[in-house]
Amino acid sequence: MDVYDLHKMQKEESAVSPLSVALGNFDGVHAGHAALIREAVAYAKAHGIKSAVWTFADGTAALPNKPDARCITSTRDKLALIASLGVDFAFLEEFQAVRGFTPERFVKELLIEKCGAVCAVCGFNFRFGAGGSGDNEALRQLMQPRDCIVVPPVYIGEKLVSSTAIRTLVEDGDMEGAATLLGHPFFITAPVLHGKQLGRTIGIPTINQNFPVGYVIPKNGIYACLVDIVGETFPGVANVGIRPTIENDSHKINCETHIIGYNGWLYGEDIRVSFHCRLRDEMKFEGVEALCKQIHRDIERTLAYFKK
Repeated sequence: MDVYDLHKMQKEESAVSPLSVALGNFDGVHAGHAALIREAVAYAKAHGIKSAVWTFADGTAALPNKPDARCITSTRDKLALIASLGVDFAFLEEFQAVRGFTPERFVKELLIEKCGAVCAVCGFNFRFGAGGSGDNEALRQLMQPRDCIVVPPVYIGEKLVSSTAIRTLVEDGDMEGAATLLGHPFFITAPVLHGKQLGRTIGIPTINQNFPVGYVIPKNGIYACLVDIVGETFPGVANVGIRPTIENDSHKINCETHIIGYNGWLYGEDIRVSFHCRLRDEMKFEGVEALCKQIHRDIERTLAYFKK
């Protein structure tokens, strides 16, 4: 998938056209987003053209009316998930660069002239233009005589799929519920940092990662997870929290993961950790020996979980 930074494109430049373009922030690229993007891809294939996604490059900056919102995915991971749906191009836009555009200017300059859109695909609750003044009906009118497809809400069971609902599930530690709405497990991709290396001294080596600033953090606790390392996937036990037995710093929440069956060095590497199930609360133990015994129990539960 080719990626274009629209903010850096010159006014006279335009992308490949004609295109079927899916519009949205697509934070998390959840099941509802996937349905919308697949609609744009299907239109493109039916009409012998290419597909694209128009989205923001700057996460929560695109959520001015939700100051407490936290991102579910980084831009890099978002693009990877979008590419997996068969999209040909992605257009990245800086929110501040377009927040003052009228709906008319948004459609004319961005969608039609820069993106070459002959079909715009949006969700039922899509808003655009200054102050969110444009909605899906305005988009439909402004795209004429070109096409506009409005995708209805997606429900899984009786639950409306939304980024807000997913953030709540992640923050509650309900990883299985979050994965159901996402269509994939919640995960982070972050560099491995140097820690105290206590785990290595007790035969349970771990990797330490910080959650990116401004991103949703799972409820403190112990999780069964999968860790991707250079094309291989390993089960793991992740501790999200303050490590009360070792540090107990309430202002320093991180992710410390024991990768089962792996003992290599990963410092500085960007590693993906996917959270599948919350096993228990984070606890303070009397000492390292008691902590070690509990970790071994967590390892057994994790292996049993993935075997099941």
